[in-house]
Amino acid sequence: MKGMVKKGLVRVGIIFLVCFMAGGITAGPVTGAEKYPDRPINLIVPYAPGGAADLGSKVLAEKMAEFLGQPIMSQYKPGGGGSLGAAFVAKAKPDGYTILVGSSTPLVLSPIVKKMDYRWEDFLYMGIYGGTPIWVPVKKDAPWSTLKDLVDAAKKSPGSVIVGSYGKLTAADFVIEMLSKQAGIKLTHVPYKSTAEAISAMLGGHVQASFTTGAGGLLDSGSIKIIGVATDQRLEPLPDIPTFKEMGYPISLSAWYSLCVPKGTPKGVVDTLVAAQEKAFAKYGQEIRAGMARVEVWTSPHTPQQTAARFSREYDLIYKVASEIGVVAK
Repeated sequence: MKGMVKKGLVRVGIIFLVCFMAGGITAGPVTGAEKYPDRPINLIVPYAPGGAADLGSKVLAEKMAEFLGQPIMSQYKPGGGGSLGAAFVAKAKPDGYTILVGSSTPLVLSPIVKKMDYRWEDFLYMGIYGGTPIWVPVKKDAPWSTLKDLVDAAKKSPGSVIVGSYGKLTAADFVIEMLSKQAGIKLTHVPYKSTAEAISAMLGGHVQASFTTGAGGLLDSGSIKIIGVATDQRLEPLPDIPTFKEMGYPISLSAWYSLCVPKGTPKGVVDTLVAAQEKAFAKYGQEIRAGMARVEVWTSPHTPQQTAARFSREYDLIYKVASEIGVVAK
């Protein structure tokens, strides 16, 4: 009997070895998971086609695709100042195939002033790749050469200076509020639906200045001039534009862009996406910078950790201002 058992065990061992060598039995558990990515990736743009978020992300996505081995396809879900698309991605399957073109307004500002079912912490970030500054364009023949000139005019005649923006409860609106408080002035604010509308209103004489992200493609037209920019430092491609801080108003608030995925996405997937972005900048940095500059997005690569820290600081800043003007969502 013992001999028969021994022979049987030997026979089973031989069968196991043959199957293992032939690939019929694996050394580890079968998970069904395949190498990421194995199909095209959907890039959710939470705005209408043709804007800075759309065109800037396309420049980067095209280069990242080379290192991912799969195309990154833009899909548009505009609405709610970007919050509709952000909410869609927050609820998407966390598998790396649904990525958001995230920015400060839908991720940080909207959940403060609206009742949203997501927060900026509900996403994992590839790292800020660029931003569109909030600046103040005026007509070329405007009497103001700097933001200080505009402030002086507003002090002399409170409410007489009429400014536009791309919307109420946007980052531009908050910059207007912060400037008014710090400078002790009263500006008459007319909100529009987009930067393009705010710029058109200024050119048409309906407002005297606009607080916008971007200049509507008019930087080289000679029809406008920028009198101040709300950034930490002067923009490298436009070194002649002074910052708000230089003129005595320490305000820095831009529309920062970062690709992001829902919280819960596997670390390996996130690492793959982060590496693809880093490799794209390493190999095509100059080309990416030039492509984004053409659509008025200025590259400013951040690590995922730096990105989370910046959004955290901006959340604290915006929440403070929102509380002061009484617009925090209850």
